[in-house]
Amino acid sequence: MGVLKTLTHLGAAMIALLLACSLAVWTWIKWETHLPSDQDARAKFSSQRSDYVRFVGLLRKDHTTTFVDGDGAASSEGGSPRVVPDYQLLMREIGAKSVLIRKDGSVEFVLWGLGCVICSDSYMGARYVPTAQSSKADPGWAQQLVPSLQDESLPKEDGRISDGLYVIPVEPEWFIYRLEIR
Repeated sequence: MGVLKTLTHLGAAMIALLLACSLAVWTWIKWETHLPSDQDARAKFSSQRSDYVRFVGLLRKDHTTTFVDGDGAASSEGGSPRVVPDYQLLMREIGAKSVLIRKDGSVEFVLWGLGCVICSDSYMGARYVPTAQSSKADPGWAQQLVPSLQDESLPKEDGRISDGLYVIPVEPEWFIYRLEIR
């Protein structure tokens, strides 16, 4: 009887641990992938507009950087990441996860969202598009103007949000964006 009782308690403890771990992972994914309302995203941009403008100014002088990670390390095509103190400071100030500099000169500041191998990628943040460059958009990721970035306002395909780069204007050359990739 003692062995059976011990195995029962051990099994119950393992099931409880499995449930607790599952709940923790589910909660983390929901928190990490939570996207804010359009109003909250606009407010965040407005409150830190000068930091975004300064960051874009630095990137326009740095013609080699194509990506800045959350720690402020700048990468270029084929090059090794290098630490840039100004980028580190601005990444912390803005709270960006990463910054992507596209070939057409646009800059995407990833503030919210998550991507993974087995799920859809969904990102949201601020986007700078220089007026002079807007006609040179990458054809695969041309931005689509939408009334809202909330799920119910975006085009659907097979019951899910269609792949695309969706934007709402904030001011000339600045947008709040949402990027969806299956």
